[in-house]
Amino acid sequence: MLNDRAKILSALREKPLKVHEVMRRANVANQEACQSLLLKMRDEGAVKFDIHSGQWLLA
Repeated sequence: MLNDRAKILSALREKPLKVHEVMRRANVANQEACQSLLLKMRDEGAVKFDIHSGQWLLA
């Protein structure tokens, strides 16, 4: 799980991404696991979600 977290943060350093793009760049196969990890990271303040564009970005 920590490895997936590092991969997601690395993918988001380049530019804001949608969930499917995050999954592809971070090589996370399960969409539910990816979304739950993104939500947990959002609660911790590591990432943000832009509701207007539907993209995740670094906080």
